[in-house]
Amino acid sequence: MELEEKRLVEAALFISGRALNLGELRTLTGIAALGYLQGKVSELQKEYLDRASALEIIEENGKYEMRVRNDYLPKVKQFAQEMEISKNALRTLAYISKHDGMLKSELAKRIGPQIYQDVQELVENEFITTKKAGRTAKLFVTEKFKRHFSIANQQ
Repeated sequence: MELEEKRLVEAALFISGRALNLGELRTLTGIAALGYLQGKVSELQKEYLDRASALEIIEENGKYEMRVRNDYLPKVKQFAQEMEISKNALRTLAYISKHDGMLKSELAKRIGPQIYQDVQELVENEFITTKKAGRTAKLFVTEKFKRHFSIANQQ
């Protein structure tokens, strides 16, 4: 379970595309204890440093961000792409990925009513699918999601 939690933190940092504070990471990952969460981020930082990765996790002003190391940035920045989905939808997607198969109504209770627009955007971009479940729907991540974010699963 601990390894999965660390990979979830890694996925959250990867998917966010911006610096996140511990409170935001807690919301995205569902890990309640901030000290424990900070420990997972520190472990990830050490992993990236120890293997001399082209990526790094940095901390500035209490926020954590995954980025390309400065040594590699000039050579790869031409490959940077626009995000396919909005930041709000990314937040919702991170939560759905942690709770694959959850009810849309439960997601709305936990995150708020804006998820309906996020879910529509995620379905349109083929990151999730919905399956009717009574008066609501169950939400599942797709193979596209798994391929798109496979970097978190390979480490």
